Amino acid sequence: MNRAGTLLLLGAMLLLTGCWNRVELNEISIVSATGVDWHDGIWEVSFQTIIPQAIASQTGGSQTAAVNVFSTKGDIYRTAVSRASQETSRQLFFAHNQIIVVGEEAARKGLGSVMEVYLRNPDARETVNIFLAKGTARRMLEQLVPPEQIPGTAVQRMAKNEEQGSSSFRPMSMHTTMLGLLGGAQAVGIPGLTLAGTGESTDSIKQLGRTWMPSKVRLEQLGLIVGDQLVGWASTEQSRGIMWLSNHIGKTTIGIPCEPDKASPKQTSVRIMKSTTARKPEWHNGKWRMYVDIKVEAVLREYNCSTKLELPRQMDAIEKLIEQEIHKIAMNGWKAVSKHRADVVGFGDLIRKEHPRQWKDIRGEWRELFPQTDVIVTVKANIVSRGRNASSFKKMQEDARSK
Repeated sequence: MNRAGTLLLLGAMLLLTGCWNRVELNEISIVSATGVDWHDGIWEVSFQTIIPQAIASQTGGSQTAAVNVFSTKGDIYRTAVSRASQETSRQLFFAHNQIIVVGEEAARKGLGSVMEVYLRNPDARETVNIFLAKGTARRMLEQLVPPEQIPGTAVQRMAKNEEQGSSSFRPMSMHTTMLGLLGGAQAVGIPGLTLAGTGESTDSIKQLGRTWMPSKVRLEQLGLIVGDQLVGWASTEQSRGIMWLSNHIGKTTIGIPCEPDKASPKQTSVRIMKSTTARKPEWHNGKWRMYVDIKVEAVLREYNCSTKLELPRQMDAIEKLIEQEIHKIAMNGWKAVSKHRADVVGFGDLIRKEHPRQWKDIRGEWRELFPQTDVIVTVKANIVSRGRNASSFKKMQEDARSK
């Protein structure tokens, strides 16, 4: 090798300095969840950090929780975060942060500070899910959620499971939330977390020795955010109507009566296997009209009516009942969002997309115009499977006794 080649090789080797900015695992504290609260003009940021030793020793019957929760305070949000170094011996590592929980008072104060930090922090993950707490965020972070060892992971999986099972709530990532708050209506719906049951905190590993928990973290209600502030809550059932209006229903189960009479109890359940919602805005008689066309495919899961499902007209009657129930749920959701003037269903974005010129004239007053929108919902249901039997089990018993 000539001298020039040798010098070039030596120079390249000098550049291979290895991982100059590496961080050892025993020098970091992995954050699995973050909480944000607002008390008396002060931000309180809570961190749920993982204790690796506790997780590794779980098979040996360890009586140590797998996470630790601590909080810092500051008059500015980022100041509160930076003060974490005063209370922990390790550097906080946010790459595995699963969820961020915002307390109710902090949400009413505004999410602007939280969004600002996430936009500017290179370590922040925009895929992290955001929730609102009915109460304080710290208390939600303190709760153990069996069978998962890490509560932050449990809540994230809970939201995903809910989306696939009931569709009353839609998991909201920081990215999706930012897009909604930067859209035409600047409004989003964020799932709420509450401590259901007796209200007793489940923050001790000793409580996991029982076969039941007196309290548990539950997804409940939908927080309605306008601008960046919480303006109200929609119930879980209203939230499902909101999901139907905004085309976010995947699979869900609904109950229907045997007769169209409003006073009739619900005795039959159907599983919605597929749902699509098409929406079309139109300017009509001095105000906006929104046509909402919902189409669903359903499977009969439980049938306790006296009639047999042998003729097409009998199946048509059940489909009609399904359509009426979905229409009722959707309009119930509309009542919630129109009451709070919160366009979390995206009507404003549709108008901006399809009628850009008219949107420029009304965007400044859309929140006042939104509740005046005429919402016309039509539903078409199709039962793709009724199951093995045409009659209910009780009807089959009656027929057996009469033979």
